[in-house]
Amino acid sequence: MGRTSARPGRGIRAIVAAVPVVVPVGMRALFPVLARRLGPRRGHLTGFAAYWAACYLLPLGLLGRDRVRALLRQPAGPLPSPRWLTVAALLVPPLGAAGTELAPQLRNADPAVLATAAGVAVVNAAGEELLWRGLFVAAFPDDPVCGWLWPAVGFTAWHLAPQAVLPSRRGKLAFLASSALVGTGLGWVAWRTRSLRWTLPPHVATDASGLRVARFWLGRPA
Repeated sequence: MGRTSARPGRGIRAIVAAVPVVVPVGMRALFPVLARRLGPRRGHLTGFAAYWAACYLLPLGLLGRDRVRALLRQPAGPLPSPRWLTVAALLVPPLGAAGTELAPQLRNADPAVLATAAGVAVVNAAGEELLWRGLFVAAFPDDPVCGWLWPAVGFTAWHLAPQAVLPSRRGKLAFLASSALVGTGLGWVAWRTRSLRWTLPPHVATDASGLRVARFWLGRPA
């Protein structure tokens, strides 16, 4: 989506602006309910299914298929300056996840765990890039607050929902801090380049390091 691309109408932009409140609050209420009714594991997985539905359906419904395709397929704009900050925004999350999550667990991972980690990473990262980066880039291409910082807040806040059922072993504050780092860094690159071409691969790589999560999805002990 270039700077000259037609933006969605005012009504759609108002809906987009509400997403960083509605999605985190709604998911935070839903996850504990599902966990009580279905059990912690099944409730957690069902909550993610609902979240992923929102990640894909909201951008498609509000932007349309052509705009979504353009965000994913058209060449990205020039990487923003300073370049060292761009490189850090793109590489720190996957390298940090590889060092803290992937490396300690890799020796005990079998093909099923690796395949599950990769599959969950692709589904989650693509959906989150569409919802938290692409939707806002398309709606607010010239507004750094609404197009970059506000969705980064929503992206961070949404992570409180799964934490309500399955707290991170690193602690809630550390997990939220890492989510804020991802949301702010990747959001800046996506907003400046008007594309998800640069941000989707590192997001997939970051999520693919979650071998503990993959074991949880398979119903195995962490």
